[in-house]
Amino acid sequence: MKNLLRNQSIRNLIPRRLKAFYAENLSKLTRVKSRSQATNVYHCCVHKTGSQWIRKVFSDRETFSWSGLRPFHYQSKLKEGEHRDIKDRTFDEPFPERTIVSPLYIHWEHFRDMPKPERYRAFFVSRDPRDVLVSWYFSTRYSHPGKSRDVHREMLNELSLEDGLAYGVDQLKERGLFDALESWKGAAKRDSNVLVVRYEDLIGQNAAAEFKRLFEHVDIRFPDTVLADLLQRYSFEEMSGRQRGEEEKGSKLRKGVAGDWRNYFDERLTRKFAEVCGETG
Repeated sequence: MKNLLRNQSIRNLIPRRLKAFYAENLSKLTRVKSRSQATNVYHCCVHKTGSQWIRKVFSDRETFSWSGLRPFHYQSKLKEGEHRDIKDRTFDEPFPERTIVSPLYIHWEHFRDMPKPERYRAFFVSRDPRDVLVSWYFSTRYSHPGKSRDVHREMLNELSLEDGLAYGVDQLKERGLFDALESWKGAAKRDSNVLVVRYEDLIGQNAAAEFKRLFEHVDIRFPDTVLADLLQRYSFEEMSGRQRGEEEKGSKLRKGVAGDWRNYFDERLTRKFAEVCGETG
C-alpha cells in the first residue's frame, strides 16, 4: 500500500499535458480485442462529479483494448491560462474520431449543438448539487496549497466554514455550474444516444452493475472478470489507501461518500441554497 501511495504522489507531479499524451499514445502498444460501434464517446459532466476518476477508468489500456477508442483529454490541449466557465464552453470544431472525450464540462444545449459524428454515444454524470458545493469548498481551500495563487482559496482562508460555503453557492451559480447540472435533466429522453447516470450510483453498493450499464450504453463490452479488475484498480480504497468515509481534507479523494452535505448544511445555508438554486438544486 505504501508503494501505491508513493506512486500516486509521483504521478501527481507529472504535468497534465504529459499524462494525457502518454494515455493517448499508449494505444499504439495495445492490441484491440473488440471495437465499439460508436465513432466517438463523450463523457459529459460538471466539476466535482468524480470527473478525473472516471477519466482514468476510460483512459485505461483495458478500455482501449475492448473499444478501439483512444482517450482524448481536450483540456490538455488548451493554451496556458486559457479558461472558460462552463456557461461559456461551446465547441465549433469536431473532436478527433475514434476517441473517448473525457471529461467534457458542458451545458446540455452546448453539447446538443456541437458537431458530432452520426454514430456517437454520450453519458452525463449527475450529482446532488449540495455535495458538489461541499466538494468544491474542500477542493478549493485545501487541495494543492501553494501550487499557484488562487483568489478563491485566499478568500476561503479568510472566511469561516459557514461563510465559505455560502460564498461557494454564489461562485458556482455565477459560473453556470448549477444551471448546467440542471440542464441535463431529461436529456436521455431528448436524445437516445445519451445516458444520464448518478455519481451516487457509481460509488454505491451496485456500482459494478451501474458501470456495466454505462459501458454497454457506449458499446464497450468487457468480460465480467476484466471489468471487475478494472473497477477494483480504480476503487476509492486502492487509489486513496483509505476506506470510504475516512476523510483527508487535502486529498483529491477526500472522503468518497455521498450525502456528506448533511454534515455542513445548517438552517442558514439551507435557506441560502434554496434561494439561489431551489430546494434541492
